[in-house]
Amino acid sequence: MTSLATTENQTLALAGIFQSVHLCKTLATTGTADKDELAGTLRSILTLSSDRVIDAYGGSAQNIATGLRILKSQLGGNNESRDLDIARYALALIQLGTNILHDEDTVEQLRIGISRTQSMDMEIDDSAMISNLANLYRSSISHLSPRIMVSGDPDFLNDNEVASTIRAALLGGIRSVVLWRQCGGSRPKLLFSRTQYLKEADLRLQRL
Repeated sequence: MTSLATTENQTLALAGIFQSVHLCKTLATTGTADKDELAGTLRSILTLSSDRVIDAYGGSAQNIATGLRILKSQLGGNNESRDLDIARYALALIQLGTNILHDEDTVEQLRIGISRTQSMDMEIDDSAMISNLANLYRSSISHLSPRIMVSGDPDFLNDNEVASTIRAALLGGIRSVVLWRQCGGSRPKLLFSRTQYLKEADLRLQRL
């Protein structure tokens, strides 16, 4: 099998991380999120085994196009174009996902929960599916460190449906972190491989 440890795969998974935290911020501040973006992020959770990273996102970079664009603005833009909330959420999510990878009990709990969710006969963005994913995040991850504290409008954050969607999106982000680490991604590479990530993101976006 071809090695997953390529710049292309790392870029795709990193875009998945950025799209996840973008969804969280948008939900927390507006109460809504783009359905296609959300579906692209949630779909990755249910893809546990694949020879290609892109398959986790439905086989098309179009499903994480927003994440690719945010990757470009966060890693390649100037200070004015960078979103500090997005950066903070992404770094915390990367640390959380890395910690989970070293916690065998949590990994097994997630595997069992996701396997059960895979058997649900409904669309990925169905409210019951989102609720199931949110409950899995809450029961297996929310107590772990670092806790992802999403800021926003209290009216939205206290809305059960919005809160569930945020948790489901965070679970999608964790899945992308796992993919990124499996492909050789690391904190130092965010700095030293930044140019390669930007070139790959550009190439992917040009092909859409």
